[in-house]
Amino acid sequence: MNDKKNKKIKIIVLIGITCIIWGFVIMFISSVKKDQAEMNSRMDKIVKSYDDFSKKIEEFNNMRDSLHTEFLDKVYYEKLESQDTDFKNKLKTYEELVSNISLSTKNNLRKYCKDNIYYSSPDVNSKCAAFKQGYEEMVNSFVDDINSYNTNIEQYNNWLDNEKNTTSLKLEKYQTKKQYIDYNKDGTYSGKSDEASIDANSKESDK
Repeated sequence: MNDKKNKKIKIIVLIGITCIIWGFVIMFISSVKKDQAEMNSRMDKIVKSYDDFSKKIEEFNNMRDSLHTEFLDKVYYEKLESQDTDFKNKLKTYEELVSNISLSTKNNLRKYCKDNIYYSSPDVNSKCAAFKQGYEEMVNSFVDDINSYNTNIEQYNNWLDNEKNTTSLKLEKYQTKKQYIDYNKDGTYSGKSDEASIDANSKESDK
């Protein structure tokens, strides 16, 4: 009787251990499937978000071309005082576009295309790399344009001094918190006209 009882106990224990092992196996498989589903969801978001980002970058480039044609590439000192408010308003709209593009990528491309994250899809990895490059070029091009405008303002104010013009007001530079970035961390500042090294304290702006 004792042998039969011990045998039953051993069988019950064996069944229990088997059930526990299968439970862990099922949990592992479920976890793997969940991770894979999450990864697939991320990749889908990257592809869709990149298409939207590309359209916004085209809008940025069109606005930038327009501003360069209108006043960034040429300055008429005699008219600058009367046009300065209008120009600054256009630069503000320009900056708002950059900020909106940045905000629109915060919870998708900037979230999922971080450094050291690689996906099973070469297309997704390519889009992440292209996004980082495009985002960096956008911000640095904007900062370049603001610096260019402010250089024009500085030269205009110097021109007033040289002309001994005391009737015209000196103009203020356009203020922005945006700075040059090396978003893809490749050691260069794509979109920056002068590729010389910049102050190490320069930091990325998400605004």
